[in-house]
Amino acid sequence: MKRGLGILLVFFLLAAAGTARAKENDFQLWTELKISHAFGKSPWTLHWATENRFKNNVSDYLLFNTTLGFDYKILKWLKGGFFYRFEKQVGKDYENRIFPQFELSKQFGAVELSNRQRFEIRFFPDDTVFRYRARFRIAFPIKTSPVSFKPFLSEEIFLEPGKGDFNQNRVAAGNSFGFRGDTITFDLYYLLRSAAEKDSPTGKNWTQAHVLGTSLGFKF
Repeated sequence: MKRGLGILLVFFLLAAAGTARAKENDFQLWTELKISHAFGKSPWTLHWATENRFKNNVSDYLLFNTTLGFDYKILKWLKGGFFYRFEKQVGKDYENRIFPQFELSKQFGAVELSNRQRFEIRFFPDDTVFRYRARFRIAFPIKTSPVSFKPFLSEEIFLEPGKGDFNQNRVAAGNSFGFRGDTITFDLYYLLRSAAEKDSPTGKNWTQAHVLGTSLGFKF
């Protein structure tokens, strides 16, 4: 447990150091609604989600996306999935995205560790981009009634081969509240998003955003 916390602390410090020279700071709001349906005892689960984001200290609309896909429980600690996303950002071209992903998760006493590997193919009207994302997360589930709690810390890195390689980092801390046996969840978190500017060929110019995030989920 202490080792896991130490790893997350190192990730957080590296992220903070990497964004020390960020050119601007922005407070954003990200809101998500998600629904999942498990087919009885089948290993298949269907997922749908939609998200809206606001920038410039929550004064301007930033983007909308919607995602549809499924995952398959391969082993107790491993599941794989395939998803499609449509995304439109204000002032930019729309994007169609497909991404297979794998997620490993394991409970060690009071600690839950997970690692998600996502491989994105992003289709724009005049370009196609490949991106790899790796998210590491540590959580501490607390089973209480009528509300359960799951405080968590996470770190996610983004790599785009041929486009600056490492070009985005997200560090988050928050809590997931569970209701009705965790069939309804509400996540509240803070996220520090650091991204390299696309017009910076060296990848040294970064911007950062402080994000308040919410996610409301329903499981059927």
